Amino acid sequence: MTTNTRRGLLANAAEKIERYNQVCVHYNLVANAVYRELRASKKPFSVNYEPYLIAALISFDMGRMMGGGLSQKYDINAGGFATRLHQKLGQVKRHLYSIIDSNIIDTDIDLYAKEIKDSYSILANNGQEGFDQNRNFHVGATKILHFLNPELFMIIDANIARILRNFGKIPYRNTTQPGYSDEFYIQSLKVVKDMIVEYGEDNFRSLESQSPIMRVFDKIAFAYNNFNN
Repeated sequence: MTTNTRRGLLANAAEKIERYNQVCVHYNLVANAVYRELRASKKPFSVNYEPYLIAALISFDMGRMMGGGLSQKYDINAGGFATRLHQKLGQVKRHLYSIIDSNIIDTDIDLYAKEIKDSYSILANNGQEGFDQNRNFHVGATKILHFLNPELFMIIDANIARILRNFGKIPYRNTTQPGYSDEFYIQSLKVVKDMIVEYGEDNFRSLESQSPIMRVFDKIAFAYNNFNN
């Protein structure tokens, strides 16, 4: 993993971020606004922050899985996505309370694995009342976790799953649905933490110092998949 990571995924990382910023302005505009609100309020589980989470999910390509109508998406009293998100965040809060201000470098992932898994499962619908009765919400779960704490939690979609399979030996499948799970999410956090530690935390953060550390990784991974092959 060490040599391949340095020569492949994280090689020319600054150039990858620059390219991402050139062509992904739409993602950046929303993400930066959400991060600003989170830094200002320091209240990721407040009702006032929920519309920011919802805007992030819509902008980060989850809108089709959030039901129809803006009222259903944003109004917690409308009985739709916003209602279920509000309920689930109430459940997740008690699991993440002790690490909601932590970062990936300082967090012992194994120590908090149960709390992270439980939170992931609540949001991803593993056996529980979900956002969509017909589909799980695995990718959306990682995006919610990320925007609750972008210094600790990573986004995982099919493209990043492919990276983690190739560079981290995590057994995601090479299919549209790679076999997302809470256990693979824990493994993914540990693999990416090792990558960042190997690269050097200060060096990694300096690639884009104004962005949360897991946002920096997300940009590099996106660019690797879309512009490097």
